[in-house]
Amino acid sequence: MAKIQQLKDIYKGEWLAVAVVKQGEAGVEEGELLYHSRESGEVWRKIKGDKRKIFVTYAGPPLPEGYAAAF
Repeated sequence: MAKIQQLKDIYKGEWLAVAVVKQGEAGVEEGELLYHSRESGEVWRKIKGDKRKIFVTYAGPPLPEGYAAAF
């Protein structure tokens, strides 16, 4: 079991699938790393059909430097 931020620090630039162990008001806090990959599709394929509560996140900047987003 690891804190989400610790996993993001270890697997920078990768997609993570984490089985949720502890969730707080701010979101998922701790979990067990199930899969990690540089390709999001690979992570989603591996968790397809898994009945556990799984948190998928990207361990990197949301946008490359120099880009912007509007919602």
